[in-house]
Amino acid sequence: MVESDQVSEESFIQMAVQLGLDTSDAAHMDEVYSHLNETMKTIAGLRKLDLGETEPANTFSPGIE
Repeated sequence: MVESDQVSEESFIQMAVQLGLDTSDAAHMDEVYSHLNETMKTIAGLRKLDLGETEPANTFSPGIE
Protein backbone atom coordinates (compact mmCIF):
# COMPACT_ATOMS: atom_id res chain seq x y z
CA MET A 1 0.00 0.00 0.00
CA VAL A 2 1.39 3.39 -1.00
CA GLU A 3 1.26 6.00 1.73
CA SER A 4 0.81 9.64 0.73
CA ASP A 5 0.89 12.87 2.66
CA GLN A 6 -1.95 14.33 0.59
CA VAL A 7 -5.48 13.38 -0.38
CA SER A 8 -6.74 14.45 -3.81
CA GLU A 9 -9.59 16.92 -3.77
CA GLU A 10 -11.73 14.49 -5.76
CA SER A 11 -11.16 11.72 -3.21
CA PHE A 12 -11.86 14.14 -0.36
CA ILE A 13 -15.22 15.18 -1.86
CA GLN A 14 -16.16 11.53 -2.49
CA MET A 15 -15.38 10.65 1.13
CA ALA A 16 -17.30 13.68 2.39
CA VAL A 17 -20.37 12.68 0.39
CA GLN A 18 -20.14 9.07 1.62
CA LEU A 19 -19.92 10.34 5.20
CA GLY A 20 -23.05 12.42 4.70
CA LEU A 21 -21.37 15.83 4.89
CA ASP A 22 -22.99 18.83 3.22
CA THR A 23 -20.62 19.55 0.34
CA SER A 24 -22.64 22.44 -1.11
CA ASP A 25 -20.59 25.12 0.71
CA ALA A 26 -17.43 25.19 -1.44
CA ALA A 27 -15.60 27.66 0.84
CA HIS A 28 -16.13 25.43 3.87
CA MET A 29 -15.11 22.29 1.95
CA ASP A 30 -11.91 24.07 0.81
CA GLU A 31 -11.11 24.94 4.42
CA VAL A 32 -11.73 21.39 5.66
CA TYR A 33 -9.69 19.99 2.73
CA SER A 34 -6.79 22.26 3.66
CA HIS A 35 -6.92 21.12 7.31
CA LEU A 36 -7.04 17.48 6.21
CA ASN A 37 -3.91 17.83 4.09
CA GLU A 38 -2.03 19.60 6.89
CA THR A 39 -2.99 16.76 9.23
CA MET A 40 -1.82 14.20 6.67
CA LYS A 41 1.57 15.97 6.41
CA THR A 42 1.92 15.88 10.20
CA ILE A 43 1.09 12.16 10.29
CA ALA A 44 3.62 11.46 7.51
CA GLY A 45 6.29 13.23 9.57
CA LEU A 46 5.41 11.17 12.65
CA ARG A 47 5.68 7.93 10.67
CA LYS A 48 9.26 8.84 9.74
CA LEU A 49 10.39 9.06 13.38
CA ASP A 50 12.92 6.40 14.37
CA LEU A 51 11.80 5.29 17.80
CA GLY A 52 14.36 2.48 17.96
CA GLU A 53 14.20 0.68 21.27
CA THR A 54 11.76 3.14 22.85
CA GLU A 55 9.16 1.44 25.00
CA PRO A 56 5.56 2.62 24.65
CA ALA A 57 4.14 4.62 27.54
CA ASN A 58 1.70 2.85 29.82
CA THR A 59 -1.36 5.00 29.21
CA PHE A 60 -3.77 2.61 30.94
CA SER A 61 -3.82 2.87 34.69
CA PRO A 62 -6.68 0.92 36.25
CA GLY A 63 -8.34 2.52 39.23
CA ILE A 64 -7.96 1.07 42.69
CA GLU A 65 -11.21 -0.12 44.21
